[in-house]
Amino acid sequence: MSDKVKNITITISFMFTIIIMLIINLIKTDTKISLSERRKLQQFPDFSIATLLNGTFFENIDKYTMDQFIGRETFRGLKTNFEIQLLKKQDSNNIYKYDNKLIEQIYPLNEKSVVNITNKMNDINTRYLDETNKIYYTIVLDKNYFVNSNNLKLDYNKLQNVMDNNLKWATYINIFDCLDLSCYYATDSHWKQESLQNVVNRIANSIGIKVDSEYEEKTVVDFKGVYAGQFPIQIQNDEIRVLTNNIIESCIVYNYETHKTTPIYDMEKINSLDKYDVYLSGATPLLTIENPNSNTDKELIVFRDSYGSSLIPLLVEAYSKITVIDTRYISPRILGDYVEFKNKDILFAYSTLLINNSTSLK
Repeated sequence: MSDKVKNITITISFMFTIIIMLIINLIKTDTKISLSERRKLQQFPDFSIATLLNGTFFENIDKYTMDQFIGRETFRGLKTNFEIQLLKKQDSNNIYKYDNKLIEQIYPLNEKSVVNITNKMNDINTRYLDETNKIYYTIVLDKNYFVNSNNLKLDYNKLQNVMDNNLKWATYINIFDCLDLSCYYATDSHWKQESLQNVVNRIANSIGIKVDSEYEEKTVVDFKGVYAGQFPIQIQNDEIRVLTNNIIESCIVYNYETHKTTPIYDMEKINSLDKYDVYLSGATPLLTIENPNSNTDKELIVFRDSYGSSLIPLLVEAYSKITVIDTRYISPRILGDYVEFKNKDILFAYSTLLINNSTSLK
C-alpha cells in the first residue's frame, strides 16, 4: 500500500470515527447523575437572548459536552491510568494511592481559614455560652496525616497552635494518637464508625461521662466513596457498618429542616448517592437526638461537620438529649431561636478538611 493510500485510509477512518461518535452523542439520552462522582451532570442549557449575549449559554454548552460525552467514565479512567502508570505522576486531581487507599493530599496550611473558623467559634461563645457550660473542641485528622511517602502535608502543629491561641475558653481534646490510617475508608475521606472506640473513650474521659455500652456491628451496604470518583481506577469497595444496641435503636432523631423524625441510622439513605448519609441522615442544619432510656438529665450540644455523623451516635448513652448543629447550613445568629444553651456540655468537632477550608461556614 502506497503512503498516499495509507494516509487517505487513516484520514477517512478518523473522520468516520468522529462522525459516528458525534451521531451517537446526539441521539443518546443524557445522563442525569454521575454515580462515581456523586453529582448531577450538566443538562442541555435553555437558550435565550440574554444567556447568548452574556456568554453563559456557551459556557454551559461546554460543560454539557464535557459531562455528556459518550464513554466519559472510560476515558476518565484511561486518563488517570496513563498519568499514573506511564507518566509516573504521584497523584491525579490531588488524589494519590497508598497502601491500597485513596488519599487526598491536603496542602498547604491555610492559616487565614484556621483563624476564620476560630473567629466563628468565638462568636458562638460570645453569643450563647457562659459559665454554666463545659466547652470542648477536637480536631479530626485527614488521611494524609498518616502517610510519610513524599507527600506534602499541612503543618498540623501550627494548626493546633493557632486554634489553641484563639480558643482559650475551650478545652482541647487531642485525638491524634487515637487514630491511624486503618480507621478510614479506602475510597472516601471519612472515618469508619467501627474504628472509633478509642476516640469515643478519649472524648468521654475528657468530658467526664461514661460510655461503656457493648455494640452489635452490622454491615449495611457496599459503597465507593468520593475519592473513587475523583481517581477513577479499580479499587475495592468499602462497607458502611453501623454499631448499634438497644439504647441507640430506641433514640428518636428530629430533623428541623424536614420536620420529620427518623432513627439514628437512616436506612432509606442506602439508595442515596452518598451512602455515608446513613449516619444521622447526612448533611442537615439542625437535629436533636432524644434518648428515652437515659438515666441522666445531662445534655450535649455538638457543632460538627460530616465526621460527627458517625461519632455522635456513640455518645448518646451518656445524655438524655444531644443537639447537633452544622453551621455550614444554618447561621449561628438564629440558633437562639431553636436551642437553649445553658447548663449544656458543648463539643466542637471539626475535621482538618473543614478547618483548612472554612469558607463554607456561615
